[in-house]
Amino acid sequence: MTEAITVKVTPKGMVVPYSLIRAWGDVEEVEIARRADAVIIKPKANHATRLPGRIVNEMKAAGLVEDLPWSQPPAVSPEQRACLAEKLSHGPPLSEMILEDREDRA
Repeated sequence: MTEAITVKVTPKGMVVPYSLIRAWGDVEEVEIARRADAVIIKPKANHATRLPGRIVNEMKAAGLVEDLPWSQPPAVSPEQRACLAEKLSHGPPLSEMILEDREDRA
């Protein structure tokens, strides 16, 4: 998307309307490139998208995160789900049962 904006150049740098950057979402850093006919301002490339993956890789290297070979749970048919829902729908809600259990210890 190309949008022409009015900027102000000061001794400290270029002032860009915040509304332009806010529209990009959660962007903390931008890249500015000067061309012959324009100044291009865009979110810093791959900074936000690569950061979580890099953190996980560093944690794996440090032994803090481990990939476990978990098997997928078995598939349950809609009929089995309906049967289980009917069986489990009787009695008080689980939240009430938990509160009653906690009252004994308070």
